[in-house]
Amino acid sequence: MWLLYISIFICLLYLILVAAFTIGWKRMPLFEPNENELIQSNVTVVVACKNEEEYLPRLLSCLSSQSYLNFELVLVNDHSADNTGLIMENAKSIFRDIQLINAVGFGKKNALKEGILNSRNDLIITTDADCSPVPNWIETIVCFSTNFPTDLIICPVRLSENGTFFSRLQALEFTSLVASGAGAAGAGMPIMCNGANLAFTKKAWLESQNELHAEDQSGDDVFLLQSIQKRGGVVRFLKSESAFVVTEPSASVPSFFKQRRRWASKAPSYTNWPIILTSCLVLIISILEVLLVVSSIFNIKYLLFLFPVFSFKCFVDTFFIIIVSRFFDLRQVILYSFLLSLLYPFYISFVGVSALMFKSRHW
Repeated sequence: MWLLYISIFICLLYLILVAAFTIGWKRMPLFEPNENELIQSNVTVVVACKNEEEYLPRLLSCLSSQSYLNFELVLVNDHSADNTGLIMENAKSIFRDIQLINAVGFGKKNALKEGILNSRNDLIITTDADCSPVPNWIETIVCFSTNFPTDLIICPVRLSENGTFFSRLQALEFTSLVASGAGAAGAGMPIMCNGANLAFTKKAWLESQNELHAEDQSGDDVFLLQSIQKRGGVVRFLKSESAFVVTEPSASVPSFFKQRRRWASKAPSYTNWPIILTSCLVLIISILEVLLVVSSIFNIKYLLFLFPVFSFKCFVDTFFIIIVSRFFDLRQVILYSFLLSLLYPFYISFVGVSALMFKSRHW
């Protein structure tokens, strides 16, 4: 009987959490820049680059095709061993306002720090070298920042799909993370963001730089959000299809798990209660499902608990994904949501536990 009560309690908490995300998402209006609005804000785009000769030319092409060109580009070379440095040098002929920096320290977090400190404008936008921003990306962010003064703007990211089962499954899982973070921001309790598409004021970053946990290889984005929110700063999600960047999925299962473990490894440094609560609840309900699966192997009566818990979580997750699917351009949502529900408890339990036990030290 105690297992029944525990399962009901955990499922109820999870339902409240996802309901909060859903309400937060629905209450945010779509934002589109006004084509007739004259914008003269100066902005800096900062990109940390490490062995990005494959993707950097595509990013530079996207940036050169932006509808808003009044921006400074800061490229930081994090000790690349390929032709990244040469590609950066060639970019001087494309952009009139560009800084090239060879990082002194090591790691993405340090590279971003050096780029931000050397930037000349107050509005900073960060993205990754393997990302492809849409043509109105900078214009939309600048317009949003002008109309809604914000310390940190969480901007939308989606994964590109190459048509494979693995990439589509990744796209759904990644969207669930981004959309949850967006919904949480809309509900007034921002919990996550992605440095692949993030905008903030330099003033806000400078006030937070001592709280970004330099000892952790990742977390330049979430720790910034956590610091800004702790001191009462304004954090918003930019719900606009004109503000997207598209990034690459992991090429293999090992690289996928390595990335997710790196993301999860910073959890012990969280101090924001909504982030802690969300992380713990997602991990707990996943571990509950795994325990019920294992227990059912030895005693069939546990299937009476497993099927309701699995069905409940699958339904709640799918309902939320369907709501956000149009904005994130997802297809075959119900099928892939069901398949992800089968794998997710094992995946998240492994990633969560292993990340806490073995911290990643490499970008």
